[in-house]
Amino acid sequence: MSELTDELQYILNWLKSTNVEFFDCYNRGLTRQQIDEITKDLPFRLSEEVYELYQWRNGTADLGYNNGYLPLYFLFPEQFMNHSPISFYTLQDSVSNYHDLWQLEQSTMMNKPYDNYKGWDKKWFPIASFENKIILYIVGDLDPSPIYVVDYIFIDNPLRAYNNLTSMISVIAECCEFGLYQLIPHEDAYEHGEEDDMIIRIDEEKLELEKEIYRKYNS
Repeated sequence: MSELTDELQYILNWLKSTNVEFFDCYNRGLTRQQIDEITKDLPFRLSEEVYELYQWRNGTADLGYNNGYLPLYFLFPEQFMNHSPISFYTLQDSVSNYHDLWQLEQSTMMNKPYDNYKGWDKKWFPIASFENKIILYIVGDLDPSPIYVVDYIFIDNPLRAYNNLTSMISVIAECCEFGLYQLIPHEDAYEHGEEDDMIIRIDEEKLELEKEIYRKYNS
């Protein structure tokens, strides 16, 4: 396994060891041939890291009734997202969302809301989001691609959050290893208005250590 797959599996194993009620809420990975077929109409090529990500798992499952177990949506960094859980798209949904966003952008460009408006770029490919409002995306034809975060309301001001997918997952895995994340029990999550999910928060007393880990992989 490569570093990226190793770190992804480490995070999953950490979740299982930390929360006895956790279950694997991600879909089985795709083959390379399946990824080629699903993405064949994209106007760019996805990076090898994105291929590896979707060969490991194909996004979050449609859980439906889960026999009382609590899904723990945790793969991408929620502390960047105002403490909102980020949904890992299936590749099929990523492609569909990409086409929807680009189609909307083409319509918007016909009647720009203000001068110098720059909206969704043709090579931005979404891989995860919070309710399609705050989106993590990579850039097509870059290998590896930086990871960007964009608030769709302020789409012309994206944040370059990580050097690449491997550096992002490595930061999260090391934060898990050093105990920077806290599991909020279900009853506490209920008090926060998040009744259905287990929630992971970063320990605010360890923010400086998180910054050190971030710089280690993104200098």
